[in-house]
Amino acid sequence: METFQAVIFDSHDAQFRSPQGAIPRGQSLTLRILVHASLSAYGVTLRLWENNCERLLNLTRTNFFSHTPYGDFLEEYSINVSRETSGLSWYYFIINTPSKPLYCLNNQQMLGGAGEICDRPYFERSFQITTFDEDFSVPAWAKGAVMYQIFPDRFNRHEKFGDVSGRRVHESWLEEPDYLPDEKKGYYAADDFFGGNLRGIQDKLDYLKSLNVDVLYLNPVFESYSNHRYDTGDYEKIDRTLGTNKDFENLCHQAKKRGIRVILDGVFSHTGSDSRYFNRENNYEELGAYQSADSPYYSWYDFEQFPDKYDCWWGVWSLPCVKELNESYKNYILTDKNSIVKKWLRCGASGWRLDVADELPDEFLRILRKSVKEEDSDALILGEVWEDASNKVSYNKQREFLFGSELDTVMNYPLRNAIIDFLTGAATGEDFCRRVLSLRENYPRDTFYSLMNFLSTHDSERILTRFFYNLEGKTKEEQASVALTHEQRILAKALHKLGALLIFALPGMMCIYYGDEAGLEGGKDPFNRKPYPWGKEDKELLSWYKTLTNLRDKTFRLGELSLSCQGSLLNIVRTLDKEKRYVLINPCDETVETLLDSTYFTSDPEILCSSVEGLQISQRENGWYLLMPAFSGAVFATR
Repeated sequence: METFQAVIFDSHDAQFRSPQGAIPRGQSLTLRILVHASLSAYGVTLRLWENNCERLLNLTRTNFFSHTPYGDFLEEYSINVSRETSGLSWYYFIINTPSKPLYCLNNQQMLGGAGEICDRPYFERSFQITTFDEDFSVPAWAKGAVMYQIFPDRFNRHEKFGDVSGRRVHESWLEEPDYLPDEKKGYYAADDFFGGNLRGIQDKLDYLKSLNVDVLYLNPVFESYSNHRYDTGDYEKIDRTLGTNKDFENLCHQAKKRGIRVILDGVFSHTGSDSRYFNRENNYEELGAYQSADSPYYSWYDFEQFPDKYDCWWGVWSLPCVKELNESYKNYILTDKNSIVKKWLRCGASGWRLDVADELPDEFLRILRKSVKEEDSDALILGEVWEDASNKVSYNKQREFLFGSELDTVMNYPLRNAIIDFLTGAATGEDFCRRVLSLRENYPRDTFYSLMNFLSTHDSERILTRFFYNLEGKTKEEQASVALTHEQRILAKALHKLGALLIFALPGMMCIYYGDEAGLEGGKDPFNRKPYPWGKEDKELLSWYKTLTNLRDKTFRLGELSLSCQGSLLNIVRTLDKEKRYVLINPCDETVETLLDSTYFTSDPEILCSSVEGLQISQRENGWYLLMPAFSGAVFATR
């Protein structure tokens, strides 16, 4: 027997690692490994690294198997480990044999799953254990919810609300957003508006309810110079083009009546230069930090050379960075009785999405969580993190996002990347499974079931466009000419349906970026921020989204996940109590035949297919057979 077949460990399989996922502080984790008898191993050692210290722990030989699905004559070794502090631990196995030690390590991508056997140790290829505070929990309403993200200026306009005086407003709702540099300023200023407002969103709440939306996530709504409003001018006021503070309260009230919660975008790492706090453009009566060291806000900012040389976000002079741990700023945003995070919760918000969470200090996030949860224990704290948030390192520091004292959950960019790679053929189904199960292994269960799963955002290309064009590094002028041909759009829509089916079927919040369901195309900012095409929606895509969200029952929202591949087919099973839901995905350009388990047809299931060709199901002597068309997905769900 080859060496790599002689040792078997799979961290994504409960037989080898139980329980799956991150563990609360103090809970025991059982690890098991199978070693072939031909190795004549005289023991297995666990190399455990935690708190900057190495521990070598001997496993116990617990069983011997003559026959198993993994092979014959296998010895089982096991060990229980636990940790009394929150954080990360790392481990691999040393198999002690008479000739030389062998090492069972993580794969080079550090995704967990099947261990790889090497003849030397690589410390950087250890498996991960995440431990979190035992009292950590995420609001129940977020788990498995349907979320809808809105860029407020571009969703819907109510003509009698919002003050657009002094703004440069497009004459037609269906015009293209500006993208060329301003002639006077010399750069793209993001100061063109379409006039979308809060009353316009309120007018469409019944439409959102038809999509079974539970959570409405709004990009920034506070007073700002730009149309994206990530350059906050006044945290205490709704931007006048969107309406008033009262309009926001009305929106939250009307949304709540329909069972929809509203969460806000919190931009707390920087403000706008055109703000009451910095006031570089001298548009506010209040004395700003740029104007004088006597300003009450001067200590919020870091001036290298007053007033024109200061720390700013990614070198953008109009976005001066704040010192988040400055006592005055911290009190204003977080801890005062009427702090910003508390004020807007009282006005009806149900939580915060935190912009660039990896640029906010851990201490700031801990205080933010304490303040938010004291005001509303059922409020959600969702962070913008583009990588695996459990082991994220930023500014040479291991971040503590998911250890129980900071974030509830995060945006799931790793899943978006995995979906794109899988559906475009850049990655196999096995790779897709490993990438998803890696997140399940590393995240607290509550976090995993409330991840913000999406296909597009305001910071990424629209998913239809992304299936054919990777626009990373392209200029705005280059992106402006990108458009799908008729043939490209047909295939992109088929893939889009499969992408939507994946975020529907997997644990987490199924997030729809406004207009994706209507078939909008576009590259990065500002082409991904076009107005919603009311009256010109892609009816096929819109119908698909409505069908999926109607099928998204409790089992799809909260059920256990099983993920596997059958040849080229991806197989997703969700189980809750005795109920099972099945999803099959064929990402290939040819029809695929597969044998189905008879349980697919229990309780007279509703069968849904993404392809207009439909499914062909036949019963033969040895079972049910399914023919799946190219680029198609199917759902088997009891009603």
